[in-house]
Amino acid sequence: MAEHENSVTPIPETSSPTPRTKALRARSIDAAQDAVVSEAPDRRSPDRLNRAYEHARLAAKIAEDNRAKDILVLDLRKVTPLLDFFVIATAASRRQAHSISSEIDAEMKKLDERKLGMEGAEEGRWILIDYGDFVVHVFSGDGRAYYALEEIWGDAPRLPWQDGQSLAAIDAAAPAPTEDESESEDEDEPEAPSA
Repeated sequence: MAEHENSVTPIPETSSPTPRTKALRARSIDAAQDAVVSEAPDRRSPDRLNRAYEHARLAAKIAEDNRAKDILVLDLRKVTPLLDFFVIATAASRRQAHSISSEIDAEMKKLDERKLGMEGAEEGRWILIDYGDFVVHVFSGDGRAYYALEEIWGDAPRLPWQDGQSLAAIDAAAPAPTEDESESEDEDEPEAPSA
């Protein structure tokens, strides 16, 4: 018995990948990420920012056209330097989530907006499509409640996406900081000595 426990069973050599296997791997990688230029965009460009907002609004509209619920566009510009907008939507089924995400991706390709990555399409609980300046999240109802992105990013303002209002108009209409906010910023600075 002790001899059997210490014996090692040789692992059979696997054959080299078949052309079909190589093609499937290549296709799955291509589906997850589009060809991307290796040069980072100028994040200060108003044109880039307006384009990102328009594409985020379009993604929200496509989700609405596919009967998604609770659609939000969050403005993350002042919350994180990594991206500008989140689009969040809830799908009633895995099939609906796949339909929404594939239609958004197809439309973005027509507009020359390339995705950096796509995650969760196999499960359908949370499909994430990363376009760099904005990220689309298509959740199942349970997935959305569990991950609660709108709570995690609670400081991010919700932007109107249905009315066609431009980003410049939204920014112009944003309230100026209150006195309390101004005072709290001033408290961090040391006071000048009095004479």
